Amino acid sequence: MRWSGTRRGTARACVLAALVTLSVPSCTASHYQQASCRSHRQSIALLEAQAVPSATLIPCIFPLPTGWSFGGSDVRSGFARFWLNSDRAGVHAVELTFTRSCDSSQGVGVPLRAAPAGLRRYDVPGNLLHGSSLSYFVFPGGCATYRLSFDRRSAPGIFNQADRFLGFTPRSLYVKGNLRDSGLTLCGAVAPPCPG
Repeated sequence: MRWSGTRRGTARACVLAALVTLSVPSCTASHYQQASCRSHRQSIALLEAQAVPSATLIPCIFPLPTGWSFGGSDVRSGFARFWLNSDRAGVHAVELTFTRSCDSSQGVGVPLRAAPAGLRRYDVPGNLLHGSSLSYFVFPGGCATYRLSFDRRSAPGIFNQADRFLGFTPRSLYVKGNLRDSGLTLCGAVAPPCPG
């Protein structure tokens, strides 16, 4: 992960903070909704953008209804993961893993309405999963694997809620916001070229 900018001291501090954060096996922050689609300044979103710099979209979650909470996150180079807890479905009821690519060959294409350009969804048939649900969201430079610990048959109400949590924000919003706020380029897709 590389940052470029004119403020070398600030750039070094940002890189150091990112490296320290990415070297920690698991970063949890259940006291606030880190991965919100409503804010483009959330720390996990910037870390996601650094961890998978090829991705043109960054996974996020919409506001959670009562009974759901942000469980935590784990972000490393090439990989980001966050999970949601439910008072009915338990800890890690929903888990998202974000990588550069994934094998979605077991999935069946599902039409998406009003989706960002290039986003495709593939659902793995329920008979292959034994009571859980798995979807792949594939887009240029990235893939979000969305796993539910339950399926539509066993928990229809919770399934319908969880199936609407996931959203995607264009990486360009984080690139522009970071440049505006810190004067630094968030290297990777849809960003100006970075030195080195």
